Amino acid sequence: MDTTTPAAIDPPANVLLVHSRRAAPNACEELCYDDSDTAHLAVTFADEEPDCPDEEAIDGPLGQLTIGEVLTDAGDESEPDFTRPVVTDSVTDPTDLSAIGVAVSRFCKHWDETGGEITICFDSLDALLRHSSPKEVFQFAHVLTNRLSSVDAYAHFHFDPARHEDRVISTFGTIFDAVVADDETHESLPEATDEDVAALLAEWDEESTVDTGSDAVTEATDEDIARTLGN
Repeated sequence: MDTTTPAAIDPPANVLLVHSRRAAPNACEELCYDDSDTAHLAVTFADEEPDCPDEEAIDGPLGQLTIGEVLTDAGDESEPDFTRPVVTDSVTDPTDLSAIGVAVSRFCKHWDETGGEITICFDSLDALLRHSSPKEVFQFAHVLTNRLSSVDAYAHFHFDPARHEDRVISTFGTIFDAVVADDETHESLPEATDEDVAALLAEWDEESTVDTGSDAVTEATDEDIARTLGN
């Protein structure tokens, strides 16, 4: 699998950030814009509500989407309050890929209408794989990255390769514009041919066809995500 560095990527782009969970890579910070015109969304999996930064200390709009059982005052049914500098939202069921996709898309839709830049840190795809099948997560990532491309977002998705077959990592890599790996995992990243990818997709579901080429769908709305990923 060919890899690159954050400095070599021309945003907007969707980036797969491959690294061990033992340490957060510096590339994560490098893959985010850092100015007052940029809205940043952090998607995390947690057992409790994430720490909310001091609203006076942040430069631009900040979104926090937490997946899993979280402790919130507002509850799941409340709509995100985009009038605040820090916008929070949550999806309690990590297997509900449709709800996760719609929640991310909601942030994108609002911020795209304001005309600013958008960066997204999705931490992580391997967390999704603990709750859903590889096929379902692959389809989710495929649709979501196309949605992010439609709003010119600069997004990166964390992926820990430790518990996955080499060809699974390579197959997910085909979705993204670029792959970045830390020094520890760079040398061990596998190569996958088109035949390898096709064979794995066929194993996941022989009756399903997923297009990963350049002619894939270029835009997905909230409804597209719900329809594609819903049960």
